Amino acid sequence: MPKNRLTKPNSQPDPFVQKFFARIPPQTAATFTPVQLAELKRVFENRVSRNHAVDMRLSIPFFKKRFYLVFLLGREKRIKQRV
Repeated sequence: MPKNRLTKPNSQPDPFVQKFFARIPPQTAATFTPVQLAELKRVFENRVSRNHAVDMRLSIPFFKKRFYLVFLLGREKRIKQRV
């Protein structure tokens, strides 16, 4: 992972940044600025850190494969009119 990237106050690498860099080529990872990484983290955190009133996640065996089922229920917070 390139140096001088998002770190926590105790100088530990940020787990989000580590996972992000693990999934992209090193030459691409080296091009991100700290500001760009902070914005990516903000956007992804908003998507995955929402709390739901109901959050059911099941793994279902089906013949020789496994499938998953996710049921989320919560108050609608998006705007009414979407594209």
